[in-house]
Amino acid sequence: MSMRQLQRRRPGFTLVEILIAVAILAIFLFWVYQLFIGGAKTANKASWISAIVDQLRNGTNFLNQHIKQTSYPTTLLADTIKDPCDNPDKSIAREYYLKILKNGQEIKAPQSGEIMVMRFVVCQPEKPEQNKPGQLTEYQLFFSAKPNTLVTVGDLTMASEVFTFTTTPPKYAQGGKVKLTPVAGSRKWFNICSDVEHVLFKVDPGASLPTDPTDFRFMQIKIHCVFPKDPKTFKDNSIMVTPNVGIALLP
Repeated sequence: MSMRQLQRRRPGFTLVEILIAVAILAIFLFWVYQLFIGGAKTANKASWISAIVDQLRNGTNFLNQHIKQTSYPTTLLADTIKDPCDNPDKSIAREYYLKILKNGQEIKAPQSGEIMVMRFVVCQPEKPEQNKPGQLTEYQLFFSAKPNTLVTVGDLTMASEVFTFTTTPPKYAQGGKVKLTPVAGSRKWFNICSDVEHVLFKVDPGASLPTDPTDFRFMQIKIHCVFPKDPKTFKDNSIMVTPNVGIALLP
């Protein structure tokens, strides 16, 4: 038998067999791709959960610690202490209340820009007999929009700025005429939490806010975060804290 005849009898693959093999390979690669994508999504979700849990814990701890330090501007004299709480005009002390945007209602992330959702001050007393001015630190909590997400979420950031303050006798801080002088370079920003879907402030009892500057109420702060790539994945945290000042709504 000639070499040419042997070559003609050599077995090969038909077109149908090749098409079947390609189809099987395509199905195999499809499922491999699905497993890879699923694994990547799971890893991304797990990484987000781990990071956001840390942010929620640190952010709520930050708010808890600083809100517990809230106070009115005070004048410390040798024989007495003067502050706005002793002024018959309750609006004087009200200026230094902890103020929130809403009470008992969810504050959703803004679609654009930023909104202030909380403001409070922490004060150290002035000592005029020692020519020592007081110090007032103002804290402002902002809710900023975060574009390009499947769900509307935003970032909570805290801005702080330090002022020195002085008052005038004989009423000093009780009179409410506090002269503030900003401390150069004292403005700072702190990240509270990212991917926040809503924040909630709820004063107890929620029916009415306190009108007296020494009517101290505890307040719940809840931060609810959502994974931007999967609205069904979320984490939240809440704290209960009592400011040392009254509570009112932002204007």
